[in-house]
Amino acid sequence: MSVITKMENKFSSESLDSLDKRRESIDQVVEMMKGYVQIEHSVAVISDLAEKKSYILSGNFRNFFEMDSSEYFTIDSIWEDDIYQRIHPDDLFDRHLLELDFFNFLKTLKPEERLNYTTNCKIRAINSNKEYQHIQHRNFYLKNSSQGGLWLAVCLYNYSYERPESFSGIDGKIINTKTGVFFPVGAYENCIGLLSVREKEILNLISKGVISKEIANKLNISINTVNRHRQNILEKLNVSNSMEAVRTANALQLLK
Repeated sequence: MSVITKMENKFSSESLDSLDKRRESIDQVVEMMKGYVQIEHSVAVISDLAEKKSYILSGNFRNFFEMDSSEYFTIDSIWEDDIYQRIHPDDLFDRHLLELDFFNFLKTLKPEERLNYTTNCKIRAINSNKEYQHIQHRNFYLKNSSQGGLWLAVCLYNYSYERPESFSGIDGKIINTKTGVFFPVGAYENCIGLLSVREKEILNLISKGVISKEIANKLNISINTVNRHRQNILEKLNVSNSMEAVRTANALQLLK
């Protein structure tokens, strides 16, 4: 019997009801965003953090990304790689830092308050003429999970109507859309306590090229403990390898 089959056999009628409610919520959000992207002529990516799946909806802005004519399709990932590949690498990295800070900021709020906030930034992306052009990107959450965690995230892409010389970098902001209050993000203060003291020790050693076995000997811990910390570091920084972790931690000034 496969693991999936075992898990399916554990579902109670209550959990099945919960799954039905979740699918119903997703359907409602998708229908709502279908209308929104047509009005705003934008591209929206709705990411289901529980199912690791995304729903991509597009208005006329899909022509910027040279998407096909389909106005709605799904991918089995929460990362819109086809769009990421068109974003300038430096801006994609800075956008990652902004969203990491945003995610940790939201964790300090009550679940019902989190949905009032969005990020706003300008990023360079390759247009249909194969040239970099500044576009607007927003990131926000539309639904919490039944356990109170963040669940349905939205990335929204559209044209930027500000002159590039009027701002620096990606001009990242976190905005309360309910009150209009906003603050620029540059110091990434919400990430200050992201890594534990031990995790910082280990990542500092990794940055110097020290391998796991040597780290274990130097810190007098088991190699399994080192590897567990390494995995925790990747998850907290939302990166896929140690080099990315070091770069991200340095940008967040976590290793000083």
